[in-house]
Amino acid sequence: MSIQDKIDDWKKYPNALGSEAQVAVIIGEVANAIGEEIPANVSQALKTLALRGTMRDIAAAIQRGGEENHPGTPSFHDVVDVGALAAGLSWTEAISQVASYLDRSSGQLG
Repeated sequence: MSIQDKIDDWKKYPNALGSEAQVAVIIGEVANAIGEEIPANVSQALKTLALRGTMRDIAAAIQRGGEENHPGTPSFHDVVDVGALAAGLSWTEAISQVASYLDRSSGQLG
């Protein structure tokens, strides 16, 4: 699969499980292909997305821990989003930074 095909595939489902690792690999491939360092803002966006994945994994593990579901209990997705908001992080901003970099750089791919 070409790098462009990988980019297009990721853009269809940027919030899918594992998308954080997938896009990190794609960005590494793009940076290598165009012979440039990964920009600082894109690197920061990847860190934000990695945190999202980690928080989602932790929340899912807690939920699998045998606690009974109670009506009115927030989902682990809600908990992760509230945690991010409290830390001043935005998943959508991070995805936007990554997508923008991929769009700018894909024109330089051979």
